[in-house]
Parts: sequence; structure tokens; C-alpha cells
Amino acid sequence: MSFLEKIKGLIPKKFNVNPEILKIDTLIGKKTVIDGDITADGNCKADGTVNGEVKIEGDLIVGTSGRINGNIFADNIIIAGTVNGNINAKGMLCVKRTASVSGEHTAYSLIVDEGSVFKGNCSVLERDV
Repeated sequence: MSFLEKIKGLIPKKFNVNPEILKIDTLIGKKTVIDGDITADGNCKADGTVNGEVKIEGDLIVGTSGRINGNIFADNIIIAGTVNGNINAKGMLCVKRTASVSGEHTAYSLIVDEGSVFKGNCSVLERDV
């Protein structure tokens, strides 16, 4: 069972996330290496390597084999792989137990699983009520 299938029913209910996160518009495959910045509209899943900045107008999932070496900007971000760079989430940042992240991070909601590697700082912002 893939990572996405495992979390399919869990994400919308447990984390109060839009079920549209499960719709992937852009997929970066396991054997793909991108040297350069990425800008995309819609949800994105990275199972390969990106050496550059990632700006997503939607949600981002970094799979267990995914690796991003650069800053990330997205709505909701779920990381099961490796990220070396600053993370800026407009909503939730979820770091799974298989993940390794390092950098300065900003989000409105933070979930860090036991067993993950989390280096750096995270600012959890307040929402205007």
C-alpha cells in the first residue's frame, strides 16, 4: 500500500484538511532529478529530487523517497522524505516519522511524528479570528 493510500482517509478527518489534497496535479517521479526552481498550480507530490526552490499554489507531499534541497512555499505540506531548506506553509506542516527536515520553518499548524528528524526552528503563527 502506498503512502498516499495510507493517508487517504486519515488526512481530511484527523487534520481538518481539504480532501482536495488527495488530488495530485503534478508528480515528480522517484527517478527524476530537477536542478532548478519549480512553480506549479495545484497539488504536487515529489518522490524524486529537486535541487531548487519549490513554490506551489496548492498542497505539497514529499514522499518517502522524495528529497528537496531548497526552500518550499505551499498551502499544506506533508513531508515523509528529506527537506534541506526553509519551509513556509500557509496552513499545516506535517512531518512524518520517516522524514528529515532542516531549516527555518513557518506554519499555522505543526504536526511532528515521533521518530522524525527535525533540525532548526519552527514558528507557529496565530490565525486572525
